[in-house]
This record gives sequence, C-alpha cells and structure tokens, in this order.
Amino acid sequence: MKKTLLLLIPALLLFGCKKENGSPRVETTISGSKWDIKIGSSYADVYAQLQKSGQQNNFNEVDIINQKQTFTKPEEIQQKLKFYSMILLQKNTTELGGISIDYDGDKITSITGPGPALISKWPQDAPDESALHQDEAVNNIYTKLLAIYKLPDYANYQITLAYKALTKPFDPDMANYNEWAFYITKYPKPGISGTYYIRLLFNNGKLSMIRSEYKESQVYN
Repeated sequence: MKKTLLLLIPALLLFGCKKENGSPRVETTISGSKWDIKIGSSYADVYAQLQKSGQQNNFNEVDIINQKQTFTKPEEIQQKLKFYSMILLQKNTTELGGISIDYDGDKITSITGPGPALISKWPQDAPDESALHQDEAVNNIYTKLLAIYKLPDYANYQITLAYKALTKPFDPDMANYNEWAFYITKYPKPGISGTYYIRLLFNNGKLSMIRSEYKESQVYN
C-alpha cells in the first residue's frame, strides 16, 4: 500500500465518519519519562527509545518538524537515502502528484505515478538500463537517479525524501531540529478512538519537554 505523503496523519482521518468529543487534554512532562522516552536524553538516545516505544504502542514513524527534505540533484541525497523509505519526484514543489518511489529492505516496493496509478518503471520513456523498476535493488537507486537527471526532460525535477520509518537508522541531521512529533492511537472502549499527538522538544541537545495532546472520537462504521 502506498504510504501517504502527509506524514503522521492523525488516526481519526482513517475512519469514514467520526464524532469528536470535547477539547484535547494536554499533558506536559519535563522530568522523568513518558511513553518510555526519557527527559534529558540525547537526540540519538531519544530515537532509540522511540523505536522501542513504537513496537509497544503501535506506531512506526516520526516527523521532524521543519526538516529540509527537498533537494535539486541526486548528489544531495546520496548519503541520506538509507535513512528514509520514500522519494517523491516533482517538476516543482507546487505540482500535485508527482512520482513516488517506495522502498524498504533491499528493493523498491512500489512506484506510483500521477493519477495516482501504480507503474512498473519510471521514467516510462527512458531506456530500461536508466529507469527505476519495481523490485529494483535499493543500492541501484542513486546510480539510476544520476542517469535519469542527465535526461533533459528530468534534469530539473526536485527530490523530496519522506517517511522517517522507525525501522530505519537514526539520521544525524535530525539533531539539527528541536521539535519532533508522532501519533499514537488507542481504543479505550468499543466505538471510541483515542489519538495522542506527541511533541518532543529539545534544548541544548537534550530532550527538555514531552507534550501530549489527547482527544477521543466516536467511530461510526
């Protein structure tokens, strides 16, 4: 299934019809721990704690607020590909759609074109030896992109890295941003969905605050 490009969409959007109940309840933690994430931890340690918490609380990604993720040439992402799970290629950042390349493990899992529609290769008008293919080895992505960007029709495409899956290693660039966020969804009782929106705030290289907003919604099937 194609991952959404809007990272960490609240779980309450996943249901066809829901009724929200009341205002969010807010909790701020500035000492100790919350969600098994410890105040005072370094960026790398917080990421490791998130990986464990994600397994226990059923979430698998984190959003790095305001992180620069859009680039103009393949050379800029060579060292970053291994930290993410999706590439979006667009003629410009205002273009709707674009091409998304999803990859995991050691291969490309899907390629989605405009429409959106699943396609087996991109660019479809490029020679097979230059194009990216479904089931292509992840190790080939960078060299294929170099070849694609030599084609005049694709030389000006912008590249956006997306989907910071917790199964991927810690990206050192994450330590340049002082706010991370993620969602946790719980079902406290039948017909009720509870969503936690959690912000992690850093100061001087250490986690200084965990801010949790909780809101319940009634689910109508």
